[in-house]
Amino acid sequence: MNKIKWTILTFAILCSIGSAFATRPQAQFSSLYYWTGSGYAPAGTLGVNYICETSSSVCTYTYSGGVYTPYETSSTYVNLGATTAAKPEPKKDKK
Repeated sequence: MNKIKWTILTFAILCSIGSAFATRPQAQFSSLYYWTGSGYAPAGTLGVNYICETSSSVCTYTYSGGVYTPYETSSTYVNLGATTAAKPEPKKDKK
């Protein structure tokens, strides 16, 4: 009987931990924003358009239900100024 109790207890703990990870909110990269000083702007792609440097402030926010919530904390938003062309042109052969 004692083995059955421990088996059920172990199963219950594993299910609760698994469900906690499964229901954790995941931010979609298209919905990340940063604070510009006067409002929020789309952040772009991490590593391409911006990076987050270590600091005591908030780097990016998510927007849900009319509220901006801190997403990546303990860092500061740094714009890389990188833009990508709408459609890359193929390299032309030199003849």
